[in-house]
Amino acid sequence: MKVYDLIIVGGGVSGLTVAVTANLKDVLLLEANDRVGKKLLATGNGKCNFLNKNLSADKYNDGFVSAVFDKFNFEKLQNFFEELGVYARFDGEGRGYPSSESANTVLDAFRRAVDKKKVDVRLSTKVTKIENGDTFTVFSEKEKFYAKNVVIATGSDAGFGIDSLSLLNGFASVLSFAPALAPIIVDNKFIKCLNGVRVKGAVSLISGGNTVCKEVGEILFKTFGLSGICTFNLSSYLSRSNLSDAQISINFLNENYDAVFSLLRRFSTHADNLQDLLSGIFHKMVAGAILSYLGISGEAEVNEKNIKLLAKTIVDFRLKVKGVADKSLAQVMCGGVSLSDLNKNTLELKGVKNIFVVGECVDIDGASGGYNIMWAVASALAVSEALNEA
Repeated sequence: MKVYDLIIVGGGVSGLTVAVTANLKDVLLLEANDRVGKKLLATGNGKCNFLNKNLSADKYNDGFVSAVFDKFNFEKLQNFFEELGVYARFDGEGRGYPSSESANTVLDAFRRAVDKKKVDVRLSTKVTKIENGDTFTVFSEKEKFYAKNVVIATGSDAGFGIDSLSLLNGFASVLSFAPALAPIIVDNKFIKCLNGVRVKGAVSLISGGNTVCKEVGEILFKTFGLSGICTFNLSSYLSRSNLSDAQISINFLNENYDAVFSLLRRFSTHADNLQDLLSGIFHKMVAGAILSYLGISGEAEVNEKNIKLLAKTIVDFRLKVKGVADKSLAQVMCGGVSLSDLNKNTLELKGVKNIFVVGECVDIDGASGGYNIMWAVASALAVSEALNEA
C-alpha cells in the first residue's frame, strides 16, 4: 500500500500551485476532468486576467484574507508567476494578463512545472469520499489512495465546474454555493431592446430606499438583465444578502443630477426635439430606452420640464431585481468551507490535522479583475509553506 506524502484533490489553479510549490517527495494530484486547468482557460475571456496591482483585502467578502495576503502580497504573486515563466503586462486599470494575451500560456507554464516536479497526475479521477485514520484514505469511483496530508482544491460548480463540498462532510461546516460574479436578472420591460449594448456608467444596489453598494465601470445589457464587470461585483453582495426588495439604479453618465441637467440644457439649444437632444450623448438604443421609461415620445418638445425628467432618469434608471443568474453564467461561486473552521494562516482545518482547503472551496470570493485567481494562488502558497515547514 503506497502512502503519498500529499494528495491534492483538484487540478485547478490552486491545486496546481500547491503541486509545484510543496516540497514533498511523493505528491499525487487527482483531477475529475480529462485535463487540468480547464476553467483557467475561460478566465478574462480567454486572456487570463491573473494579477491586479490594486490587490487589497477590501476586494474580498471577508477580511479573513488579510493574513494570507500579508505573507503573499502582489509582488510575491507576480514573482511566483515570473518564476513559472509567465510575464505579465498590465492595462490602465492595473489588471495583469500574460503578454501573449492567452490563458494557454499560463496553463502550459503550470504543466511544465508539474512535470518538472514529477508530480503523479491522475486525470478523469473524481474523488467521492475521504476518510481519516492513521492516514487519509481518498476514494475515487474506481480506486482508493492513501496520504499523510490532503489538500482540497476542487473549486466550485461555477461554469462547468463540480461541487465537491460533500467531501468535507464530517470534517468542517460548509455553506452551500451560490452564484457570484454573475449577471443580474431584472425586470426587463425597458431594456430588452438594449441586448448587447455596452455603456460606461455606474450601477447601485438599492434596498429599503438606501444604496447598499455601488460600482462604476462597464455595463453590458442582456435581454434578461445586466452583465459586465460592475454588475458582476454587485451580484456577489446580492447572492450573500438575499435581499427581497432589491433594485438596481443605473446612472448612465456617473454624474450627479445637477451636472446632467446642465449638460442637457447646454445641448438643448441645438435640439429640435428630445430624440435630437439625447442622440449626441447616448447610443440611440439607450436614448430610446430612456424615453420609453418616461413614456415620452422622441418628438416631444425640449422644455424645462422634460429636461428635468430626463436628467432624473439618466442618473437613476431604476429596475427591479429578480435574482442572480444561475451557476452556468457565473465566474465564481460564493460559499464553501466556513472561515471559522480554518486556520487563517495555514488554511488547515481546525478540527482535523493535515487536511487543508484552498481557493474557491473556502468561503471567499473576490471582485472581478483577477482577484479570485490571486486568492487561489496565495491560499495555495500559504498551504505549501505550512507543509514545507512541518
